[in-house]
Amino acid sequence: MSAYHYQLCGWHVRSDLELPELPVWSRGAADVEVSIEAASLPERLDTTAPGTPWLSLDANAAILLHVPGLVRILVQEGRLIRVQRLNPLDEGWRLFLLGSALAYLCLQRGVFPLHAACLRVGKRTLAFAGHSGAGKSTLAVALARCGHALVSDDLTVLQATEDGQHIRVLPAFPRLKLWRETLDALAISTSGLVPVRGGLDKYDLQPTGNFDTESSRMDAIVLLSEGPSLQLTRHAPAMALPLLHGHLARPRAAVQLGVQATTFAQAAAICRTVPIWTLQHPREFEALDATVELVEAELGV
Repeated sequence: MSAYHYQLCGWHVRSDLELPELPVWSRGAADVEVSIEAASLPERLDTTAPGTPWLSLDANAAILLHVPGLVRILVQEGRLIRVQRLNPLDEGWRLFLLGSALAYLCLQRGVFPLHAACLRVGKRTLAFAGHSGAGKSTLAVALARCGHALVSDDLTVLQATEDGQHIRVLPAFPRLKLWRETLDALAISTSGLVPVRGGLDKYDLQPTGNFDTESSRMDAIVLLSEGPSLQLTRHAPAMALPLLHGHLARPRAAVQLGVQATTFAQAAAICRTVPIWTLQHPREFEALDATVELVEAELGV
């Protein structure tokens, strides 16, 4: 079986499976840091350990995601992902590989997976964190249409520099996931767009322009909050810490892996180094232009 070679968060990924979302590895000969293999997998790992119907762990902190009728994904030691597709006609398995499984991989590798979209706005790199439905991808596509470069959608991977003086963001891949309602409101045709999963009225959109695979300094993190008017508020580090840690991607897996203390310490380091803001914004599409203008004027300089 021929292998594909990709770049993900700066890591050299060798994959048995084609992953069209990922940039092709172009840095010459280098050690493979993450391997993705096709394999047969069980429905669960340790049947005696606590878990959920979708998620189970074993004594070695391997984590298995089982999406019935679609895919099983086993993530091991922060460097190996094994995949069993259960429905060869449904490409939606990649949604879980590049979402949940990537977050599990980050937790195992000791980097911080933030539930956020990330863009380079002007000369600064900004992450927009929020729970599902907070408007991360909507704001991201609006900023991208204004010429700002996408770094990641939905999952922003953060890592402290060796000296602890800065936090860097590791670019993921150039893709946005948008509901039809958002695409319609922004006058973006769904013609030629692929649904992220069969039966879901949500689509993959690849922004135009080159995708920069180099890491960059995280300049600010913006926590999205719905409200009646636009308001941007900066938090003191101590106040920001629980808010930021509340946006850790896949927190249940962090608890099950026993790394919650580590992620809390990482969040504290991020709050000491990176300004944390809350952006209150109306959810109406009519307010989107004003939101973009506020972000550009106050944070993108």
